[in-house]
Amino acid sequence: MSLGEISMAVHDMLTVTLLLLTPFLLAATLASLIVGMIQAGLRINDLTLGFVPRFVATMLAVYFAASWATAQMVFYIERSAAAVAALGR
Repeated sequence: MSLGEISMAVHDMLTVTLLLLTPFLLAATLASLIVGMIQAGLRINDLTLGFVPRFVATMLAVYFAASWATAQMVFYIERSAAAVAALGR
């Protein structure tokens, strides 16, 4: 296995990881931003107030994106298995 192939495998792994995490991180970030703006507007300084909306937004993202994320992981695993099988030849 050459250095270029290893580099491409690592690049694919990191790309898939970022792709899989994006919907969940985006949901948590947007929920935090909205709650933070509401807290700033109402001058509420409670740090625990943002946990529940962020948790609910993340769980909704998991619910709606789970099948997509699973399909992406299966596709990546199939590609990786095919690449490993090609190395054995």
